[in-house]
Amino acid sequence: MTTTLNNNVSSVEAKKKLFGMVLAFIQSQCIYTATRLGIFNLLHTQGAQSLEQIAQQTNTHPERLYFILRALAHLEVLQESPERVFAPTELSELLVTNQGPSIGHFAMHLLEPAQWDAWKVLEEALHTGEVPFERANGKGVYEFCQDNDWSGEVFINAMSFLTDHAVDALLDVYDFSRFNTVMDVGGGQGGLIARIVKRFDCKGILFEVPYVAETAPAYLLQQGVERDAVKIVAGDVFKEVPTGADAIVMKYFISAWNDEDAMKILHNCKKALPPHGRIVLLQAFVPDLDEPKVAPDGIMPGVFAVQVNVAVPGGGWRTKKHFQKLFEQCGFQLEKVVDSQTNLSAMEFSLI
Repeated sequence: MTTTLNNNVSSVEAKKKLFGMVLAFIQSQCIYTATRLGIFNLLHTQGAQSLEQIAQQTNTHPERLYFILRALAHLEVLQESPERVFAPTELSELLVTNQGPSIGHFAMHLLEPAQWDAWKVLEEALHTGEVPFERANGKGVYEFCQDNDWSGEVFINAMSFLTDHAVDALLDVYDFSRFNTVMDVGGGQGGLIARIVKRFDCKGILFEVPYVAETAPAYLLQQGVERDAVKIVAGDVFKEVPTGADAIVMKYFISAWNDEDAMKILHNCKKALPPHGRIVLLQAFVPDLDEPKVAPDGIMPGVFAVQVNVAVPGGGWRTKKHFQKLFEQCGFQLEKVVDSQTNLSAMEFSLI
């Protein structure tokens, strides 16, 4: 009798867990839609609004919209009061997109139609070996973002959010002050290098593709970085990495490439570094079998790695052991690993 009861409880809990997984996409799409419509911005600016007011200002059908808003209230993203009035919450404030990079940009990047289309062809792509995003959209994610203004802007802000979210905790435990000049390879608008030069009083170099690099000067100025503190260089990491730094930092960058391409990048980095130089890899690492599966900030690197792999050629976060082997094959040796209170950790490598 007891065994049967325990088995039933176990079965119920297992079903609850699976229901949560299967229905998670509904939650994500409600967040995406409300963010894209600017509803969280509206409530942040104007405070609680009735359903009719929100529908009028977003040019949407009130009764259809109500299902979305009610679901978000049940998820505690919004607060619903009588007469179908909705108010912002601590969660919705994090999704506001008109006050700088936010998790709202991160959500819109991961959930926009082009990304969603990639998941539709995942099964087919597994049979053919194609990159799902490329199969669905006819071009790579970076080319797509370059060709589509809205997607490109959202992508840049999403990456800036990830920097804002994780970097300060990492800089609390990793010291860049021993370097004279730090270069961020694939550093987006410069959120990471801005924090490094301001906090550790060193010089910086930002190396990015041209269409992203051209957005950096205004962003760095907005961050309070002096004009001569960070040199901005546009180029192609597969052709050449600029010299002049005694430390190269890469945040989530290598994950976008398969091992062969990653090794090309690392060889170019090695050519750019002086003999005493270092590479500092900032990354979320996929846990080994005996390691915790959830990072301190709630991200599961092994799960998020699937998103990376769906979006880019050979993409996918690796384990620490995989990265170490990859770097060793390119003439680097591991000096230390430093973990933080988010998903972001640091692996420091020196030249062999």
